[in-house]
Amino acid sequence: MVKPVRFFTPCLHYGLNFNMFGAKLILMTRFHSRKDKMRIKRILYLLPLLALLLGSCAELQKIASFQKPTANVTNVKFAGISFDDLNLIANVQIKNPNALAVSLAGFDYDFQVAGTSFLNGNQEESLRIEANGASTVQIPLTVKYKELLHQFKALKDQDSTQYKIAAGFKFDLPVLGPVRVPVSHTAYLPVVKIPKVKLASLRLKKMGFTGADLELKVGIDNPNAIGFVLNSLDYDFKINQQNWAKGVTNKEMRIAKKGKSTIAIPVSLNFSQVGRTVYNILKGNKALDYSLTGDVGLKTSFPGFQSVKLPLNNTGKVKISR
Repeated sequence: MVKPVRFFTPCLHYGLNFNMFGAKLILMTRFHSRKDKMRIKRILYLLPLLALLLGSCAELQKIASFQKPTANVTNVKFAGISFDDLNLIANVQIKNPNALAVSLAGFDYDFQVAGTSFLNGNQEESLRIEANGASTVQIPLTVKYKELLHQFKALKDQDSTQYKIAAGFKFDLPVLGPVRVPVSHTAYLPVVKIPKVKLASLRLKKMGFTGADLELKVGIDNPNAIGFVLNSLDYDFKINQQNWAKGVTNKEMRIAKKGKSTIAIPVSLNFSQVGRTVYNILKGNKALDYSLTGDVGLKTSFPGFQSVKLPLNNTGKVKISR
């Protein structure tokens, strides 16, 4: 006697399990009766439906065991640093542990300094993460030093400060619904301050009836924990609104971290060109009005720091030393 086909549940608590062995016996049995033939036809009609149900059962198993994706900050890079701002890029790896693909809808972020929010926002970003796969999402951030030092005044005396990036990645997952996957990263960023450039001294080295030689010294005070190299100085120096020296020097000079340096600029005056009034000025001992304008070129080996030109705009009074 041919055994009937058996159906079992469960496939989890949804499914069903088809006893294919019973069907195989029927197919292999000789058709002794009309009743057997009818049974075979019914089974053949049912097989596609049963295969579909079994496939659906496997998909239901995948959905029922769905897990949240995970997020991890792999690194934070300094994409660019200047005396104005700092550009950061946080690389976040998102892993999908499921047998089905998931889609990222977007993320929120909060950049904190000293435990206080400084930058925050939301970013809509659609990204498909394949089954059992991983993708990297970048969070770009720009820190304006002027705003940072205005909000956190204590930082003006510090070389670095701790920061924290807190973010959440948004998904709409089967079974679980809307999900936010949090991630955070804590590290330190440099607090960069603009070096001070000013007139250090003006010394008379030699004077005759036709002209005079002087030495103009420009001082640079570096308040940073980063060393610099001065690689250019474009200057325009005036006394009592009269041009005494103008030019460019490309001589490199190292400025140590937390250090001070001076650069000497030779000044030669021809009385036939500048007038005999200058001769009388040099003979006197009065404080003179001066202006020193131009720009200072600086570079450093600090990662991500861009070569910059600082504007030079000094005015005041100076006495000529001898």
